[in-house]
Amino acid sequence: RVLRPGGRVAVSDIALKRALPTQVQEMVEALVGCVAGAALVADTQAMAADAGLVDIELEAKDQNIGAMSDWHDPLYQQIVEHLPEGTTPVDFVTSLSVGARKPQEAAR
Repeated sequence: RVLRPGGRVAVSDIALKRALPTQVQEMVEALVGCVAGAALVADTQAMAADAGLVDIELEAKDQNIGAMSDWHDPLYQQIVEHLPEGTTPVDFVTSLSVGARKPQEAAR
């Protein structure tokens, strides 16, 4: 509602490629790390469309999450330790860039 007709919006945030395991969703570390509260990529696109935006472009940047996984941050290490064996954060989480446009007002 605050974007002018024809205006563009761009946002970058953490998003989920698939649902997190319940054990991870319930972790305080995952909530503080903005992982537990992240929306699914598909839901993000739907929310933008529901808000009336058009020309929605989503770009997942897995390399950003992969780089974060190499950090020795205790918060992230707690999350990683609770993921299913054989998986990594990149299997669940991505850095998502969203671009969209508010349509021009209808001709009168």
